[in-house]
Amino acid sequence: MRIFLESGDIAAEIDPVGAEPVSVRFRGGERLWQNENGAWAGHAPVLFPLCGECAAVFGGWRSPMKRHGFARRCVFTPVAQGADFAKFRLTANEETRALYPFEFELSVTYTLRGDALEIGYEVKNSGDGPLSFGWGGHFSHALFSPLGGHTLRFTEEEDLTALLHDENGHLTGETLDMGRGKSLSLTEEFFRGSRTMILGGIASRRVELLSPAGKLAELAFEGFSNLLLWRPGDARMICVEPWSNLPDRAGEEEKEFCRKDGILTLPAGGSARAMQKITYFGGTS
Repeated sequence: MRIFLESGDIAAEIDPVGAEPVSVRFRGGERLWQNENGAWAGHAPVLFPLCGECAAVFGGWRSPMKRHGFARRCVFTPVAQGADFAKFRLTANEETRALYPFEFELSVTYTLRGDALEIGYEVKNSGDGPLSFGWGGHFSHALFSPLGGHTLRFTEEEDLTALLHDENGHLTGETLDMGRGKSLSLTEEFFRGSRTMILGGIASRRVELLSPAGKLAELAFEGFSNLLLWRPGDARMICVEPWSNLPDRAGEEEKEFCRKDGILTLPAGGSARAMQKITYFGGTS
């Protein structure tokens, strides 16, 4: 059963499958992608225990785990709820152990505060040995006008270099230099064909999504070091995605999951936290 949250001008609907928001309405207008053109049925999946195309090798065994990990397809248990917040938990089980040989608890908490949706992530190592994992967000933003003319503004000066990928989602080693600055224009041409803009190792921990009519949203995040931008086909939306790890490089020799860049490791009994805060602006146009 989906859970509904509401506070002032903002309301959210969360599906326990994937602990995924499926609707966020601000001042009466839908701000999450609703698959208007049939290009992508997702809204804002939780990525765990890896992001992107990242081979998961544990002690020489290659897991059949697919892109973005398994959390987005698992049923989370609601463990706490109020009018403006809800907490969901996924615990290691027979299904997850077949893909990921660790004992863990993954909690995701959604809180409405002011004009913002706050998302808290926590993973606990409930096993006897080290726990290696990656995590990230895949949050969509519905647009009221075509993508061209929208801008992403950073708080810090960034080397705006996109890491390019092949048709399988693997990094090719090629890059696209878009200069240095605090502002990035989003163009229809770059994202054609569901291409992803991968910005590795950014310094900013807050970005603003601007339309020709003004600011649409502000995204703050902690616990992630990479930022990816994606849209499916010609959809009138953009996903702004903070990730811990990046995809594998094409042709690279496989290595143990724990040795990959951006993969985090917790000792037995340890825990880690990360967050996103999405603040909405404007009305419905």
